Amino acid sequence: MGKFEEYQVVLDLWLSKKIIEEINDDKENFVHYLSHRPVFKENSTSKIRYVFDASARMKGSPSLNDCLEKGPNFIEVIPTILNRFRKYKIGVISDIEKAFLQIAVRKQDRDFLRFMWYDRENKDHIKIYRHRRVVFEMTSSPFLLWVRH
Repeated sequence: MGKFEEYQVVLDLWLSKKIIEEINDDKENFVHYLSHRPVFKENSTSKIRYVFDASARMKGSPSLNDCLEKGPNFIEVIPTILNRFRKYKIGVISDIEKAFLQIAVRKQDRDFLRFMWYDRENKDHIKIYRHRRVVFEMTSSPFLLWVRH
């Protein structure tokens, strides 16, 4: 399987899990398209990863990240959290698989998370998709994850 097909497999998985949705409209106002590229890691559990660039901008225009509220920096509270582990005999931690993909984006905000990709049958045709879940690379993503825990 080639790199293009590997990229398509991830997209198909996201469609089946309703992480993204295909858009069939020609809406031009109040939309934003994210650029994206693959990162291939041969010696990893996730051999391919989509990377969306919410910091990309056109000349004279803000990026998506420029328009988002970052939220407070919770790194400052990490020492306090770590000290709580010393208070009791047993500490419990967990890791949420694909945590950002567990947080839904409001329907009215999804048009700012659009991206384009080739049609599988006709590579000369472009399809439009949008995210239904929080995108990892957005400046507000860490805050959204923190407040949803």
